[in-house]
Amino acid sequence: MHSDILDELYRQYYGAALLYVLSLCRDRALAEELIHDAFVKACLSLPDDAPSFPFWLMKVCRNLWYDHARRRKFLSDEPVPERIDETTPETLLLQKEESAALWRAIAQLDAADRELLTLHYFAARPVAELAALLGLTPAAARQRLHRARRKLRHILEEDGYEI
Repeated sequence: MHSDILDELYRQYYGAALLYVLSLCRDRALAEELIHDAFVKACLSLPDDAPSFPFWLMKVCRNLWYDHARRRKFLSDEPVPERIDETTPETLLLQKEESAALWRAIAQLDAADRELLTLHYFAARPVAELAALLGLTPAAARQRLHRARRKLRHILEEDGYEI
């Protein structure tokens, strides 16, 4: 794979991959390391029959995380640390608070629901890809996504946000 193509793919998909891996591991340094490893694999071994690069990248990231978790027996449900951007202007304070509330609410979900919502909404992966990635039928993926959204809505409503 040419380095300019890899650079473009990195710029285009790094943010989505970071959000996804952060939803899995809740450790920014580890997430960045796993994403780096995934892009190295892309450089060395992207299969010609890969359905799409973002799908393949998320699958590699997920597999790297589970390999790491198995080695460290690390799967837990600790809350995701809040990410606060101190450079945000005061005029965006309300949006920042709502984003933090959403992040906290997502962190309260179980790992499977966090993964599903993050892939669908933050990494913009379609339900058919989610189903293939998670080994589900499309109908089962839609049902799980519906239930995860309902749980998220309930958490946000308990915190005083109207949905």
